[in-house]
Amino acid sequence: MQVETLPEEVVKRKSVELLQKFLGANVTLPEPTGMLRSTWFSNPYIRGSYSYDSVSSMKYPNSRADLGKPLLDSAGTPKVLFAGEATDLTQFSTVHGASESGYREAMRILSS
Repeated sequence: MQVETLPEEVVKRKSVELLQKFLGANVTLPEPTGMLRSTWFSNPYIRGSYSYDSVSSMKYPNSRADLGKPLLDSAGTPKVLFAGEATDLTQFSTVHGASESGYREAMRILSS
């Protein structure tokens, strides 16, 4: 959260300091030439949210699969596809799940 509000130079410097501390003094690290960081928490449409199982999730064992089902046209062709960590059956609440669901939907598009 807080790292999103810090200037880029501060984040780069602190990241190198942390890596240096972890790797030890006998390792020389180059200065970063650039940086990419998430704005997941400050994004007004996300605000750091993620999916999780609630106490009633057991009542709906197919809910994640249902969320990932595409909307089909009258010929049965997928027209609107859904990806995201909430639609992954095993890796929900993770970046890995979000990536995997994107690949899943890309493969669905390629096969249709």
